[in-house]
Amino acid sequence: MGPVQMERTKHMDFAEQSTCYSYFMICSEGQIEEGIGFVAAEGGGFDPDEITNRLGIQPVHTRKLGEPGDTGCGTCAFSEWAACRQTAPAMDAGSQCAGIVQALAPHIPTLREIKSEYNVRYYLMVVPHIYSEIAPTLDFDNEVIRFCHETETQISVDLYIYDRD
Repeated sequence: MGPVQMERTKHMDFAEQSTCYSYFMICSEGQIEEGIGFVAAEGGGFDPDEITNRLGIQPVHTRKLGEPGDTGCGTCAFSEWAACRQTAPAMDAGSQCAGIVQALAPHIPTLREIKSEYNVRYYLMVVPHIYSEIAPTLDFDNEVIRFCHETETQISVDLYIYDRD
């Protein structure tokens, strides 16, 4: 446990509600179009079932270009495949991402193939929900950085901060 984590542990009673989860996502390359939202670029559509079969990993969420949208209005304008969701330790996003990378590291050659076949982006998504002054740690070890470099994976933090009052 590093000094930052030790300091946070002293104040965990304030952080009982704060939490974090992380996951890996493959998403169509694309752009935001006014009145539509995010739209896949040419070559960005893929079949999530194919990704599942090639990686042998069950997703936690998928979307497929052209299928009915989540709201029931129109069709999905992009493809998405999300997996390897980690929720523990709740206050250590770096450890969560290390767990994701450990699960995906054997599949780096397949991830490179997928990226060469489709116009997609890879993300390590970190989603902290902060209800107090205590926030999850966001430090990433060398293996996480190496994986991101080798697969051209971006680290994205989708931060939610809530007022305690």
